Amino acid sequence: MKAEVPVSRGLEGFAIVVSQMRQLTMHHHDELEINLVLTGKASYLFGSRRVPLFAGSLIWIFPGQEHVLIDWSNDFSMWVLLFKPSLIKRHAGQGDRRILLSPDPGEVYCRQISSGQVDLLSQVYEGAPDDNADPEFVNAALGYALVVTWRVYQFSAESSLGSDVHAAVAKAARLISDAEEPIPLSRLARQAGLSPSRLSLLFKRQTGVSLTAFRQRTCLKRFFGLYRTGARYSLIEAALLAGFGSYAQFHRVFCRNVEMSPAAYKKSFVDPAQ
Repeated sequence: MKAEVPVSRGLEGFAIVVSQMRQLTMHHHDELEINLVLTGKASYLFGSRRVPLFAGSLIWIFPGQEHVLIDWSNDFSMWVLLFKPSLIKRHAGQGDRRILLSPDPGEVYCRQISSGQVDLLSQVYEGAPDDNADPEFVNAALGYALVVTWRVYQFSAESSLGSDVHAAVAKAARLISDAEEPIPLSRLARQAGLSPSRLSLLFKRQTGVSLTAFRQRTCLKRFFGLYRTGARYSLIEAALLAGFGSYAQFHRVFCRNVEMSPAAYKKSFVDPAQ
C-alpha cells in the first residue's frame, strides 16, 4: 500500500523519535527513510525478508520497499527521518551517494553502528526540528543529516540481513496490515494458502511474534487512530471499532503493550505513538 506521509509545508522532510506503536502498516512511499534504533529491539518485514533490529541498527528504507514493523519490545524507540525527492536530488548526486536516488537497490541496507556514532547522529538529527519557523534552516539541517548518516553507514560494520520467511507468512502480514478491519483467521489462512494451525505455527516461528499478538497490535494501532484525544469516540467505542471483541480483551492487550491502563491513557491524553 502506498502511503501519503504528512510533511509540514515548506519542509523537505522531518526527523522525529517514535516508539513502539508506530509503523504498523506495510507500505511504501515516495520519500527515502532512515531509521536509527535507540532502545529495545524489533523486527522489520521487507517483502518476505525478516530483518532484526537492535539498539544501534541503522537502516535505509527506499521508496519502493514495502516494510512493516512486526515485532518490538515495550522499550523500543528509534529516530525516523524522511526526505523528499527534491532534497535527495540536491545531496545525493555525487559518488557512492547516487544509490540514494534509487527507488529500490534490490537489497536491505542495514548495519550496526557504535554507541558513540548513535550519539553523534542523534545530535545531528536534533538540529532538524519538525517545524516551519525557518524552513530554509530545517531543510539545510536535513541535507546535512542525510550526508552525515550516509558517511557513518559507509564506515560501519555489516549487519545480518536477516532471514527469508515463508511466502504465506509474508502474505498474511501484508493482509493484516492493509485490512481496514480484522480478518477472521480461517479466511486469512485460506487467502495465505495454509491451514490456520500451520500458518499460526510458521508465523510465530519465523517472525518471533504470534499471529494472534500481531493481529491484536494491529487492532491497537487502529484504536489509536480512532481515539486520539477522545473527542470523537469513547474508549469502548474506539476499541470495538478497531476490532476488539470486547472491552475486557482490549484492556488486556492495551495494558500488555502500552504498560498503562486505558483509563490512565485517557486521563493523560498522551499518545504513546509519539
